[in-house]
Amino acid sequence: MKIEYKIEEQDFLDFQLFTASKSDRINRKKRNGWIFLTVGSIFVAFYFYLTHNNPMTIYFAFAAIACGIFYPKYFKWRYKKYHKIYIEENYSKRFGQEEIIEINSDSIFSKNKTGEAKINISEVEKIDETENHFFLKISSGLSLLIPKRELTSVDVFREKLNNIGLIVNKEISHK
Repeated sequence: MKIEYKIEEQDFLDFQLFTASKSDRINRKKRNGWIFLTVGSIFVAFYFYLTHNNPMTIYFAFAAIACGIFYPKYFKWRYKKYHKIYIEENYSKRFGQEEIIEINSDSIFSKNKTGEAKINISEVEKIDETENHFFLKISSGLSLLIPKRELTSVDVFREKLNNIGLIVNKEISHK
C-alpha cells in the first residue's frame, strides 16, 4: 500500500498536543499547579478571614474558585500556544512537503525531501489513531504522522496495518 500526502502545521500541532496529553510529567505538572494555586488561594483567603480583612478574604476566595474552575483550560491554552511557537520555529520548512509511505508485509518505506528510510515492522512500537490522524511510533523515538484527510479509505489503511500484525490503539476522544 502506497500513500502520498502532505503534512501541515496543524498536523504537527495535533501530534505534539496528543503526545503531551499522554505524558505523565506534563499531567503531573498540570495537577500540581492546579492544586497549588487553588489550595494556596484558599489558605490566603482563610488567613485574611482570621485577620478580619473582608475585602481580601473575598478577593482570594474568588481567586480560589477561579483557579479551581479555569486553571485546566488555561493550562491547555498555554501549552497549545507553546507548542505552536515551537513547531513554527522547528518544522516550518516541512509544511506542505510531500511525504510518501509504502507499507509492505515486513517493512515500512518512508520518503520525503530529506531522504528515505526503511523501517522494519518489528520496530513499530505502537500506532495511535486519533480523530484526524494515525501516529506510528518507532522504537528509535521518531514518529510518522499520517493525516486521515490524505487517505482515500481510512478503513482500508487500518485493515492493512492489522493484516501485517500491527495493533491500532483508538484514541478518538483526543484531538
